Amino acid sequence: MRHVWEADAARAAGAVAGLRIGQRLTVGFLDPVEDAIYLTAALRVIGLRATFHLGREVVPVSPPAGFYAWVEYRGHVLSTSLPVQEEYIEVHRSEEG
Repeated sequence: MRHVWEADAARAAGAVAGLRIGQRLTVGFLDPVEDAIYLTAALRVIGLRATFHLGREVVPVSPPAGFYAWVEYRGHVLSTSLPVQEEYIEVHRSEEG
């Protein structure tokens, strides 16, 4: 069963690469929030139950701290190589779609 799940996660990561090409050709480069919304919606359209996440930087503790958005599929971050799960406190997560 694990091999099926890993193949599914690899399919999702491959889909992101293709979607990014389409995104850049049609709407250009997007900021992280817009990018995560675009990818979440597109992955859901092709049948992958991606989730949108918004997080606040852990450091600095007091303002001004930054916010960042990313996309996950089955607990794997797909939209960025930043260590968002370690460096951001999740403040919002969409339901699986």
